[in-house]
Amino acid sequence: MSTDLRVVLTTEADQIKADALAEQLITRRLAACITSMPVQSCYRWQGKIERAQEVQLLIKTSSDRLEELLSALEALHSHDTPEILQMAAQAGAAYAAWALGAVSPDAASAALEARPGNEHPAG
Repeated sequence: MSTDLRVVLTTEADQIKADALAEQLITRRLAACITSMPVQSCYRWQGKIERAQEVQLLIKTSSDRLEELLSALEALHSHDTPEILQMAAQAGAAYAAWALGAVSPDAASAALEARPGNEHPAG
């Protein structure tokens, strides 16, 4: 398994859509953690300058799960032309180990997540 992490950025139209997308990605083990925050976007669309209140999602995943995550985003996203940006990320050893385990479909990693005494990671 690769130790590289990726951060994928996207926006959704509102918190309800952002929460639904996040839950699907976490359930499928395509993301270890998804942070959402309200943002104001300004962009050109169909020849006009638009402004919109949106919810930005910062999705943390592994390099190994990136392509499947990107495919799922294309399929599940509510926008016809979703913003999907991905970047390499460096993380501390403990967070990286947790994140890689969280996206692993391996049953052993699920047992590690549930081990008593483990603290919740910070987003």
